[in-house]
Amino acid sequence: MTGSKKPDQKDIASWISKAGKVEQTEEFRYPYVEEFYVEISFASRFALNQIRQLAAESFTDRRTQTREERLDDEKLQLGYAQRIVKGWRGLTVEKLNSFIPGTVDEAITQYELAKKANPELEIPTVAEIRATEVMYSVETAASILSNSVDFMSWVVETAGESKHYSKVASKKEKEYENLKK
Repeated sequence: MTGSKKPDQKDIASWISKAGKVEQTEEFRYPYVEEFYVEISFASRFALNQIRQLAAESFTDRRTQTREERLDDEKLQLGYAQRIVKGWRGLTVEKLNSFIPGTVDEAITQYELAKKANPELEIPTVAEIRATEVMYSVETAASILSNSVDFMSWVVETAGESKHYSKVASKKEKEYENLKK
């Protein structure tokens, strides 16, 4: 070999460690709702463990006097919202209602209560409520994750599949794999 040196195994181990901590984000179509796209970051085992550790709470079982751990669901969903779900586009209240039934009804109820408290308040029509775009925020993402098992499962599964984030795979392959789900 003239002038060329193979990478050292220590270098490769270092690359792997660093790559697992770097954020890589892609946009995916949520397969259960038309024209709803979610920006998701790859979640390495390292990232998932960090989220889990932040959501874990230690306590002493009074009966057995042993230290145990339980996950705080709210902290877990907030962790996923902060670290994995980075944004979305195309989500309206009506589309949200398709995977969290009752969203439209709750919005109407809240507007009616506000109108009773303030009769001069102008409230939107049901059609306007349905067409309202749901803007991304960490709090909204956490709320959706906590209220939709399907969305939560899809986000975690998508975030953990490295093939979706490989620069080697073509965009068409990524879209095809995403649509198969």
